[in-house]
Amino acid sequence: MVMKKKCDTLLKGIVISMDQERHVFLDGYVAVNNGIIESVGSISECKYESDNQLGGDGFIILPGLVNVHSHLIQGCMRGMADGTTYEERLFGFYYPMTGACDEQRSYIASMPPIMDLLLRGVTTTADDHFTHLHKRSIDGVLKAIDDSGMRCRMARLTINDKEAVPDGFREELDEGLAETERVKSEWENDKISVTASTIGITYCEPDQLIELWKWTDNNDRQFDIHAPAVLDHKYLASRRGWEGGSFEWLDHVGILGPNVISAHSQNLRPGEEKLIADCGAAVALVPDMEQVLGLVNFDAKKLLESNVTCGLGLDGPVVAYGHDLWTAMRSFLTAQRMGDQHRTMMSDTQTKWTGDEVLYGSAEQALELATIDGAKALMMDEKIGSLESGKFADILLIDRTSESHLTPMGAMIANLVYGNGPNQSAIKAVMVQGEVVVENGKHKTIDHGEVVRESDHLQEKLLDETDCRQYLRKRSRFTWVQ
Repeated sequence: MVMKKKCDTLLKGIVISMDQERHVFLDGYVAVNNGIIESVGSISECKYESDNQLGGDGFIILPGLVNVHSHLIQGCMRGMADGTTYEERLFGFYYPMTGACDEQRSYIASMPPIMDLLLRGVTTTADDHFTHLHKRSIDGVLKAIDDSGMRCRMARLTINDKEAVPDGFREELDEGLAETERVKSEWENDKISVTASTIGITYCEPDQLIELWKWTDNNDRQFDIHAPAVLDHKYLASRRGWEGGSFEWLDHVGILGPNVISAHSQNLRPGEEKLIADCGAAVALVPDMEQVLGLVNFDAKKLLESNVTCGLGLDGPVVAYGHDLWTAMRSFLTAQRMGDQHRTMMSDTQTKWTGDEVLYGSAEQALELATIDGAKALMMDEKIGSLESGKFADILLIDRTSESHLTPMGAMIANLVYGNGPNQSAIKAVMVQGEVVVENGKHKTIDHGEVVRESDHLQEKLLDETDCRQYLRKRSRFTWVQ
């Protein structure tokens, strides 16, 4: 009889590995030791045993999901975008309300979306933080991330363009980089990394934007930028004297390359998708937000078919209301298909439905974008994104035994993606680096009720202090009675 090896945790169930061959072990296991995946495969070949066994028949084991774009501090204004214009949001309440958040307030503001992510199986998130009226505001977000147990790539964004950034929110390059170095030295650990970036081309003086990118290149870090950013359309020609596209400008000044990840990346000029691919840059697709804001010509297909590395992101809670990456997976497919139909209807080519059409994309592709492809987009795929020996044990365990929308199991991945994922109660465990941080749909150390109470109280204080209550329920059809 062969003696079995001991491991810290042994998970059993249907293992969706997301490895290079996309193995799905219908009766599989994952063995974890010291926070690292030691072995994955069919249960018939399992050589491990553990005093801590999780899962079993009816369970699904996935790599932890990866969210490649967010602004977590926006938790204090969740949903307030509804009924407002872009500039009402950005200048009317975004800058004032986030600017009023010191370290403690930023902790409270960011905790609800962090909880949203973890409780739905996200184990890694990117975050872009760009309001530094209180220099330690970013520290509050990072403390919330650290307390939650989540993995994070944090970008501290320096912004200073006089047309795009209000008084008081501008930082010069030296100040921004000094603060980035401080945050890096105080917060980096095996789960948190810190980099420098800016919002977009038209939010930072060009020479300083280039120096920010040089810092990331010299420090082997990622450079995270919105391209094209909303204000690029307004200021790129008039303020930068550039008639081309945002990616063409980034390439022109020598920035566009393998360490660049661009958020949104829609409405590109012809050929820019090939330029992105040739330069080795990545894209954070944000289909849920694009749909909410009515972008009918969303197009990820041309990026993906050009072999651009893409992941899925959510943006900030001001527009990504539920902060749910499962919704983003579904939105990737629906937004693409609606965009394809829009482009077909607007083209001069006459098409006739035959019944032989196959819609672009699949649930499997959406799940790839939310796991291994997201890890690649964040330059972290050697450590996370799939269930493979040697990678961190960032794992999502789903109990489907009571999930009526996940049966029958023949089209399991399609049902997961189009059904907006498992119910929260079915999240048996969320594991980050071998540690279970969510168990039976609840965070193990954070009081859910306290998070809600503190968030409600903070928003009320911010609305009054900043005179932003005028934007709450703006253009509402309902009559609100106190």
